[in-house]
Amino acid sequence: MIPKKDVECLIISWNVPYSEKDFKTNPLAYFGHLLGHEGENSICSYLRKDGYITSISSNSSGHRLESESSISLSIDLTKKGLANYEKVLEAVFQYNQNIRDAGPQDFVFEEKNKTGKMSFKFLE
Repeated sequence: MIPKKDVECLIISWNVPYSEKDFKTNPLAYFGHLLGHEGENSICSYLRKDGYITSISSNSSGHRLESESSISLSIDLTKKGLANYEKVLEAVFQYNQNIRDAGPQDFVFEEKNKTGKMSFKFLE
């Protein structure tokens, strides 16, 4: 197999407190949605505008021994992004701080609800 293109991927992972008990609000899905979002005012749009990334995705997973959960962010970097990976990291951590400072936002829950309904509808 011959690769079609080289991709430099930056993966950031966080271990966070066990969140299974918070199944009604699902904080991992909330953060994952915002981190992986590609729309206006997202971390993705910001980093793309600067030419640092080509794509971004997030994943929350596992409840290891019911003591912790994890969330990860996978960022495909451009050559410019690889050369400036510290700026990419700084932007991601600042974005996380902005999310925390803003607190839960109704529009995020509404957006997740709409996309969940559409996904379910198109499974049929």
